[in-house]
Amino acid sequence: MKRILLLTACCLFAFQALAQIDAYTTWPYYYSDFQQGTLILSNGQTRVMPINIHLLKGDLHFVDEKGMIQMAPAGQFSAVQIGDDHFKRVNGYLMRITPGPDEKNFVAVRSIVDLTALNETGGAYGTSSTTASTQRITSVDLPGFVNTNHMEQFQHRESGKKLKIKNEYYIVLDGKAVKATKKELTEALGAEKEAAFKQFLKKNKINWKDEQSLLKVFDFLAQ
Repeated sequence: MKRILLLTACCLFAFQALAQIDAYTTWPYYYSDFQQGTLILSNGQTRVMPINIHLLKGDLHFVDEKGMIQMAPAGQFSAVQIGDDHFKRVNGYLMRITPGPDEKNFVAVRSIVDLTALNETGGAYGTSSTTASTQRITSVDLPGFVNTNHMEQFQHRESGKKLKIKNEYYIVLDGKAVKATKKELTEALGAEKEAAFKQFLKKNKINWKDEQSLLKVFDFLAQ
């Protein structure tokens, strides 16, 4: 029995490790390399190509036929699928989504670079406090990689500082993104639903950092 539990724990750990975003200042991307993904174009057609998501800018990048990294214009596609991950543009950024009742109601997660952690006093990721205070990393310092050779960038992807990634959670209601917090949601639902929503939250322990838990909010709206 202990052996089975140990093997299960190891499998779970391996899954979590694979799910982690391994990004650097020299490779600020969602995936460790470009993945074959599907773009759902604005005209309804689809296109398959090697794609990745720039974590800072929230843009979609792809590798063209010459092996160069390019940016896909936001207006040319409505959604993206990479493996089991689905993305939509929310508040100007590509966010991973968990589908809700329909296309205008879903949960969205934005993974972003934690620049504060990278620059925190006392040494950012192993650097000394002196170095950290004099060599601050800003959004301007992180490369965009557009019109650069994919293989050259990939080969040097781990040569920079390791980036800490944090997630921001949103509930999209009728196409409008609301930060996934009790306060923000209560305000968004309006005064007429405030009392009922508070009662709902008492009965349902919502984890504000878990997509499946956040989907319960749509159960309340369906009542």
